[in-house]
Amino acid sequence: MLIRRRGIEKRFMIDDGAAATSTVDPVLLKAVARAHCWFAEVLAGRSMVEIAMRERVGKQYVSRLMRLAFLAPEMVEQIVAGRQPRELTAQTLLTNATELPLSWESQKRLLGFAQLA
Repeated sequence: MLIRRRGIEKRFMIDDGAAATSTVDPVLLKAVARAHCWFAEVLAGRSMVEIAMRERVGKQYVSRLMRLAFLAPEMVEQIVAGRQPRELTAQTLLTNATELPLSWESQKRLLGFAQLA
């Protein structure tokens, strides 16, 4: 049995050999979807300031969230299917002190997807 932080909550986890959750995390899924939408808007010429004003959030939040648009496609597929590592939440991705690596393999190792393969 393990005690793990998941966002702002703590969970008791019984290691039954399953490395991933079996349900979709709607907050994490929404964050990844917003990141892709916002990045597409920036590519189309809209500024992060405009997006922030429209969404009534800070520009820094838009910038932090947008980096999720660069997650490895396999990781996004796992998130959509609800098979992400248990510890992975939108909160951990947005407040993670380390930068998200550009290499998809490094991302998988850092975020715990390497053990799921």
